[in-house]
Amino acid sequence: MRPASMLFLALVAVSLALPVPAQAANASSRLAVALAAATAARLDDALTAVEQSARGLGTAYRDLARDTPAPPPEERSRALLSYALKDGTVAFRDLAGPCGPEPAAKALCQSLFFYDGENFTDQTFREMATLTRLAPAMAAAYESLPYSWVYLTTPGQSFAIYPHLPLAEAVNNYKPTEKGFYTIADVAGKACGWESPYLDLAGDGMMVTVSCPVFDGETLLAVASRDVTIGQLSKRVLADLTIIPGARAFLINRRGKAIAASDPTLAAFIDAENGKAGDAVVYFRADRGLAAMGLEKGMNSPDETVNAVGEAVIERAETEKNWPMAFEHGKELVLAARLRTTGWYLVLAVPQKAVR
Repeated sequence: MRPASMLFLALVAVSLALPVPAQAANASSRLAVALAAATAARLDDALTAVEQSARGLGTAYRDLARDTPAPPPEERSRALLSYALKDGTVAFRDLAGPCGPEPAAKALCQSLFFYDGENFTDQTFREMATLTRLAPAMAAAYESLPYSWVYLTTPGQSFAIYPHLPLAEAVNNYKPTEKGFYTIADVAGKACGWESPYLDLAGDGMMVTVSCPVFDGETLLAVASRDVTIGQLSKRVLADLTIIPGARAFLINRRGKAIAASDPTLAAFIDAENGKAGDAVVYFRADRGLAAMGLEKGMNSPDETVNAVGEAVIERAETEKNWPMAFEHGKELVLAARLRTTGWYLVLAVPQKAVR
């Protein structure tokens, strides 16, 4: 039996138990609501796994930092003979390592950087020694969830990333402690934080980052981060939503930023326009909503129906207490579920004639 058919039959059973608004009370509508809720749960599970991976990486670093001694003089001397410097960014290279001094971009090996020029301290070398020992854990984290990058940043500007990032691209992270992937971590609350979806400049499309602070007692040791390539994460689950004839599914954040879409033409538009702008600029918003945000580069999609549905979801989300929510909008039955991990909205627009 095909996976989509199995999902359909399973949801027939669970849909009867879900509370559904009066305007979506028939059996077909209940099934559509159940489908949206189940898909949101699948996305939440995937995002939770990414967050747990970042937490695990941080725990591994903390444990290593506790028993990593200051490197001996000969080890420091080797490091000082093999680094490269560009625009204040230092790349420490392992000349004798399996990847060699100049690995290819995204080669399966760790990269080590220091973002304070040649102002090395004893703490710098100790952090580099600890990060070097962290390499197997970074590789394991990447292999278990190959969603682009795994990295860790210390308050002292030391930085490790897996897979390999060339120095020419690493300079874009100067200084990492001032970048969104570091500041999004909830240091005060000792909790992970999620960055707003953005366009990956290395060509991986729309991405989002989760970052978790790493503490030893009350001392902040680092921030551990994982990236999610949204196309990898959402393509299959959004496709499963469209087993209902004429249905269209999409993901937006709370401001309506277009994260992903099941319609291939719309998905291609997002990629093309974001690529031209070098930023995530496409929104599923009506003209009035987009204008109210006052964005310099923001633009709505060419699909007016999807834009209107996205606007309606955002407006209702301000007061909605019962999720998933279902309502009629023109000729569409609109179903929306809120992701627990990120606060994004998963939206399914179904022609009303398909669920009557």
